[in-house]
Amino acid sequence: DQMRSRTALADAAGCAHFLGATFDGDTAEADRPELRRRAHAFATNPDMLHATVLPHHAEWSEVLRGLRLVVLDEAHSYHGVWGSHVALVLRRLRRVCALYGSSPVFVCCSATIANPREHVAALTGLRPDSIACVSRDGGPAAR
Repeated sequence: DQMRSRTALADAAGCAHFLGATFDGDTAEADRPELRRRAHAFATNPDMLHATVLPHHAEWSEVLRGLRLVVLDEAHSYHGVWGSHVALVLRRLRRVCALYGSSPVFVCCSATIANPREHVAALTGLRPDSIACVSRDGGPAAR
């Protein structure tokens, strides 16, 4: 759903060459090398990073070298044991990206979190003072 929206946005902006790909456990093994070579954006999950991308980072070197943005939706859901696992995966991702010369920006989204800066710092390993917190909702609302 999100990838279709991104593709539609890219088309509307005149970026017809944009290729977004879902990369998860349902992605056919035969399709993965081609997606890795051609896709401009991936929708994936922490488990795929942990089990497929990071252990085989040399195969993903071009993607990791060009990685500029990591979006983590529903960031409030990463807490407890699962949150600790995701935090370690994100730290590994940052280290591997650094190996290939990239330093992606992390955008973490949540509508229901009391301490966003501290939570994102704990998840990503970034310094709290390096995290910009946007707390104003700019979406449409009834008056």
